[in-house]
Amino acid sequence: MDYLPINALSAVILVAGKVESEDEEWIGPKVPVVLYRQVPPPASTLDDDYTREEKLNFDDVCPPYPDPPFELPLPAGLTLHVSLGKLLSEGRTGMIFECECTIPHGNEKGYKIPPVVIKLARQFHTKDISREATAYESITCLQGSAVPRCYGFFQARLFDYFDFGPMSLLVIEKLGGLLELGKPLPNGAESDLNDVGSDLAKLHILHSDLRWENILSVLPPSEGGLPSLPSPFTGKIYGWRLVDFDLAKRTTHHITFAQGHYIGHMERVLSCIPMGIPVQPWE
Repeated sequence: MDYLPINALSAVILVAGKVESEDEEWIGPKVPVVLYRQVPPPASTLDDDYTREEKLNFDDVCPPYPDPPFELPLPAGLTLHVSLGKLLSEGRTGMIFECECTIPHGNEKGYKIPPVVIKLARQFHTKDISREATAYESITCLQGSAVPRCYGFFQARLFDYFDFGPMSLLVIEKLGGLLELGKPLPNGAESDLNDVGSDLAKLHILHSDLRWENILSVLPPSEGGLPSLPSPFTGKIYGWRLVDFDLAKRTTHHITFAQGHYIGHMERVLSCIPMGIPVQPWE
């Protein structure tokens, strides 16, 4: 049985889920909400200030993105039924939830649903989530190796009372845990993460929010994690991923500029973890 391809979904039906607690709290909308797959904004929305000032054509300066190390079948037009679960993390732009998923109809090929999470945009932060969707689209060739797999960007407008813009979400591969603060880095973690940064630099993508909270391990197979894919650049299989690309930028500067972005920030973040310090980008 094959796992769900990243382009297989055309819609998500979001329903409330019950979280185990003393009060048996329900999480999610009171009535089902249907969200439809959206084409992310063009990659030019990620262009940084240097690109705009110099008015350079990205395609004339940077090589085309390589093909991903996997084949995508034709879109399957499937609808994913999602029951929200425990809130895993909460950030400036969105909230990440555990979830239970099913595909009740149309899954003739019998695709197996991998462990995924839902990143639900906060009110008024649809633009940030759409920007993250664009970033994932731009780095498709690194999904499953340097970054998590992204199964789509979905939206719905809700007019029952007031319309504050569309409800927006991303369906993203579930990953493992954080690097342990106050402990030495695991074997291979520093090498993996430096290579992850180098891979993104080769695509001229700047993460722009490198921090401890945005580095996650691969979900182990014992917890249903998907097999990791080899990097299309190094051929290595990494044990760590970078996440949270809503501040990502695209630069037409020489690749050494992008590599310097990762080398400097990554060294700072990783060197502070054994000291128990989750250094922030602005510190």
